[in-house]
Amino acid sequence: MVWAVSRPEGGAAGPGRAPASAPAAHRWAPASSAPSGKGVLTLRDAPHVLYLPRYDPHAAAPYGPTYTFDLAAAPASPGGGQGSVGGIEVDLDLSALQGRAHIHPRLPGDCSLTGSRMKCRVPNVQFGRVAEVSPFYVLPGPGAVLGRTGTIPLTVRAANAPAIRHTTRLVVGSPQLTLRPSGKRLTGVRPGDAIRLTPAFGNKGDTGIDGGVSLLVTAQGATLSTRYSNCRYDKPTGATKAQCDFPGPLPAGTAFETDGPVTAKTGADARNGLIQDSVWRTADMPYFTALPTSAPHGTGAPLGLRPVDGGAFVRNDDEYSEVASGDALAFETSLHDDVAAVGFTIRGKVGATVDVTVPYPQGDGWSGPDDRGTLHVTLPAGVSLVEVPPEQHESDILYCYPSPRKDGTVACPGPAPPGTVMRVHIDRRVDGARGSVRADSDPALDPDRTDNTAPVTVTYLP
Repeated sequence: MVWAVSRPEGGAAGPGRAPASAPAAHRWAPASSAPSGKGVLTLRDAPHVLYLPRYDPHAAAPYGPTYTFDLAAAPASPGGGQGSVGGIEVDLDLSALQGRAHIHPRLPGDCSLTGSRMKCRVPNVQFGRVAEVSPFYVLPGPGAVLGRTGTIPLTVRAANAPAIRHTTRLVVGSPQLTLRPSGKRLTGVRPGDAIRLTPAFGNKGDTGIDGGVSLLVTAQGATLSTRYSNCRYDKPTGATKAQCDFPGPLPAGTAFETDGPVTAKTGADARNGLIQDSVWRTADMPYFTALPTSAPHGTGAPLGLRPVDGGAFVRNDDEYSEVASGDALAFETSLHDDVAAVGFTIRGKVGATVDVTVPYPQGDGWSGPDDRGTLHVTLPAGVSLVEVPPEQHESDILYCYPSPRKDGTVACPGPAPPGTVMRVHIDRRVDGARGSVRADSDPALDPDRTDNTAPVTVTYLP
């Protein structure tokens, strides 16, 4: 069978383009039962444009675009019950690639290539599931001359579902989307303040993009202003994702920035966050990334573009032309953590072995640079740690262990819902003996660390 990876409806997959050196994916075993019930197949993420790099005889490892699409199966009528679409055959007319590219099936033997016609079988797709199909990749040949175009017709037939058809436009050339890196980190931002990002993108390739580009902005620790009418948002208020579409062409060698900022309001309780932007070719933006056309639009004027110098813009190393993502605009607010260690008492008879729960600190952000979520206990004089091997742990309870720092302290891991337990032996009575428990924190986020240490005492029982 052709490479076809099944996943639940709505499950995300990676972009449909990969380096030619990528190994073939795991083969998905077809269902043993015959197709049942009348179904329907929906084509998703089939490429609208396939860019074939122009031929370079000196390229040691030329980029080879992969032809990939998704097939979603569903019953022909609502409430059609369980079943699957079977007898699926993919028919591709690759005559546009003849003389321009070398065609490489992803799994030789699973597809038959006769002349310029490729036919592949696809396993049954159960209703409610999606199969990712990747029949071939191509490497540019001597006939791949910049600017040549053509079409790749696709037909998918099935035993119990109507046929579906799609046409991919072939273009010889390589657009390279780029984005202006931010690299900024704002500090001292007050909760509720507005922060602004002006995205900018360009095309450093040798071929223009005719189908428009889409700017995607996501926010963490902040919400986006739903301002621009050519942007749609994941929510009418409190949005954290926006997609702004620019339908015009993006010629090779050009760059633009938005004529207005994307504004985000920091959360009332946010201590930090970031605003991330990326730019995609609109025609082939993955459906699980794009916002639906029914998503709410902004209520103000449209967001426009103005030309800028894109010489310093960067592109992704792992994507040839599909997407470019910049450095996030990070921010830290004026809110601070206040980590406060909580002391505890060891109770027991001299000579007894007891378990004591080590309480977690109050406040957020307790961690050290090398031991995130670990408390450090200095035992009172006359008390020693009893190690509990992991195989003797009761359920999910975590036990303390000698600190790897080898400074005589005890390390207590956390946080975990059941709590952290320390097993100790009371060796002898030492009146007034006191130890301590310490919770580390980042001084930049917790400027008052005087309460990061609390006492550990001993109560001797008769």
